[in-house]
Amino acid sequence: MESKKVLLFGLGFFQQRLLKMIVETRPCVVVDIDKSLVEKIESEYENVIGIEGEASSIVTWKKIQLEDVSHIVSSLQDLDVVNEICRIARNVYNLQVPIILMLYKQDRQEELEHYGVKIINPVLIASESILNIIQKNYAKPNNIGLGQGEIVEVIIRRRSHLVDRKMRYLAPSRWKVAAAYRDGQLVIPDGNFKLKIGDKAILIGDPKVVENIVNILMIGKPEFPLQYGNIFGMLAEHMPQKDKDEINYFHRYTKSKKYLWYDTETNHIKQHDDLEWYNQDGCSHGGTLKGFRSLAFIHDIGVFAVSGNVGFGLFNRKLKYYFRNITHPLLICRGRFPYSEIVIFLNGNIPDILIETGAEVAAQFGIPFKCIFIIPPGALKTNEDEENLKIRLSLISDYENLTRKKVSFMALEGNPVHMVLEEIKDKPDCLLIVAADSRERNTFFSPHPSYLITARCKNSVLILPDEDRNE
Repeated sequence: MESKKVLLFGLGFFQQRLLKMIVETRPCVVVDIDKSLVEKIESEYENVIGIEGEASSIVTWKKIQLEDVSHIVSSLQDLDVVNEICRIARNVYNLQVPIILMLYKQDRQEELEHYGVKIINPVLIASESILNIIQKNYAKPNNIGLGQGEIVEVIIRRRSHLVDRKMRYLAPSRWKVAAAYRDGQLVIPDGNFKLKIGDKAILIGDPKVVENIVNILMIGKPEFPLQYGNIFGMLAEHMPQKDKDEINYFHRYTKSKKYLWYDTETNHIKQHDDLEWYNQDGCSHGGTLKGFRSLAFIHDIGVFAVSGNVGFGLFNRKLKYYFRNITHPLLICRGRFPYSEIVIFLNGNIPDILIETGAEVAAQFGIPFKCIFIIPPGALKTNEDEENLKIRLSLISDYENLTRKKVSFMALEGNPVHMVLEEIKDKPDCLLIVAADSRERNTFFSPHPSYLITARCKNSVLILPDEDRNE
């Protein structure tokens, strides 16, 4: 048995039961103002020393052999007394042992935390335990770490952008998957690990960010672009006002928090929480490809924005560069807002991410979405084309089953560029979502369909990064 003693202040109902468990392995010193209760406890336990007295009195503290104390535990609810316990222990006797406070209120918590104590709220623990049993899918342990929600356990019940994606492609900077349980086995994730529906995942990170990730994994709450980051990266040099207004509109409806841009005059990255800087006369902030290269390494970028109305010939060169190099979503602004519909072009090798992102963005804007997949006509159609169509039908069926929502889907035969442009030609206010597919060649003789559609249409386009680009 340990020789060091646990010092307990207060002998209430909860404290007596705690004492009963502690004395099985550790001797204790208990302090209470009720003499009869102190004597009763001493008679029941051989390895308990009882002291009658006020917890906030130096006279009482002088009766305790403090050099033998390993922990201090208080269940007293008078915050003035509790504060005095902490002050005497830390400032008068310079005790550096752990101090654990069981409190039912959160008043003056910062004042108490100043003493480096651990505060436990029994009511909160009991309530969250009951809630965890009811919800089954979500647990927030408060006896691990800081107990502030920086560690959570969640069972993944629906498909999202975070499911079936390699960890290294997510590149999260403020949260991580620390562990996962699959088929009764513990898995320690590496860069190639993919979360699956049914997994129990242990997440760690910034409590607010972790809460957002839980919403995505468990209840499908629209959080775009937080799965990539919370910053709007601006490439806004000489951007027309209507494009700036569109960015403001997009920012307002999605979960992005602030703006970041590269100042070409100072060669520095700058930040704003609002769009006031847009309205400066002669504003040329944001940069071009140099700005993109400077911002691309920042993990917290959630989405980039660039004008699609400035110098088509020059923009054409830039657009090719973006399709080859983006690792975060890129919004091509053409001032076409408010959006009336989302059209998702499912050709490419990330159809699951296209469907999930398109549905999520549509939910944030409160508008419908439609999926389009184009295969070659007649004799030009191959077995691979048929298989790709089956894959997309299966993904849409899975999404409908998980969300209980019907998805509008069109499978068309023909030239993908012509078919998509024909579908959206009378819908100037629809937002088109395409993938930057690194498996497709994008040369003069073999152009990338998504690139050609983006370059030729008059709609605003959201380009999603291809995972393979990050290999």
